[in-house]
Amino acid sequence: MMSIGYRFLYYILVIGLCLSGPALLIGWKWMIEPNWGTVEVIQAARSVDRGVRLSEADLKMVKIKKDQLVDGAVVRIPSALKQETARAIRPNEQITDAMLNTSHLLPAPNEWNMPLPAEWVFGKPPGSLLRGDRISLLPVLKEDIKRAGEQTAEQTLSKEKLIQLEVPFEEEKKLQEIVVSFAKGTNNQEIAASDDRKKPTGAVSTIELIVNDEQKELIRKYGTKGYRFLVVYR
Repeated sequence: MMSIGYRFLYYILVIGLCLSGPALLIGWKWMIEPNWGTVEVIQAARSVDRGVRLSEADLKMVKIKKDQLVDGAVVRIPSALKQETARAIRPNEQITDAMLNTSHLLPAPNEWNMPLPAEWVFGKPPGSLLRGDRISLLPVLKEDIKRAGEQTAEQTLSKEKLIQLEVPFEEEKKLQEIVVSFAKGTNNQEIAASDDRKKPTGAVSTIELIVNDEQKELIRKYGTKGYRFLVVYR
């Protein structure tokens, strides 16, 4: 006959086996499964406008499935803190390198950060222009400004049209795709806006550009000869 001690252990073992199934199921459901195949990423804790330097209040760490991880995701908060946003970010959107990639706003070797004198600009820069945009500069003489405006309204400047404006086609091509490093208002403060550009914080008064040696000399050449630059961008 089974002794009382063995019988007690037998029943304990049976009860333990009966309870282990639900316990394992609960443990899997609440502890193992949520962490199985997941990674930690940084998401936006709230809406963030373009041109904002990220603070801790803008960010949060969350766990997501590995297959939900987007390319270039930033996984450490210190890597994102105080970085400037290159576009507007929606709440709960994963933070990626592309959102914070502002290296193109710093002059590379053999490049310069060049203010474009207001008196060299035809009229005022486009009101929706923002830091990081790429622009083209069309140098035109005063008597040709109206005609140039009509041509650029179509956003198509052929070689023949440029000849009419007395601008060599090769030189005009070199003044395209120039990065705006700063777009400032009359109070010398940076102009910012949401990604749809509907709510700028002010009117653009002056701009600074990142240019190479050749572009710098071309801008000086036309500016000192009485030309004005028509600022256009897509």
